[in-house]
Amino acid sequence: MDLQLVEEIWYALKSHIHSVYDIEAAADTLVNLLIDNNCEAEDIKDTFKGERVIMSALKAYIDQHDSEDEDEDEDDEEFYDADEDDEW
Repeated sequence: MDLQLVEEIWYALKSHIHSVYDIEAAADTLVNLLIDNNCEAEDIKDTFKGERVIMSALKAYIDQHDSEDEDEDEDDEEFYDADEDDEW
């Protein structure tokens, strides 16, 4: 995906969004779509480095998914630890 084109589209559409909440929601949606379409977080960061709202959305996305990964790891550890206690 050509992130330079996405960046141009973002700036063109952003001027039509008047509410801060709507801009933040649009940034969240954009980041999710980019990640879902296999764009790397580092590439998004490099492309939108001057755009605070995109950087905030990207950070929130990464923090949320890191937290979910940690929760899954803890669930796995609890499951496997419980199996070790069982006597066969």
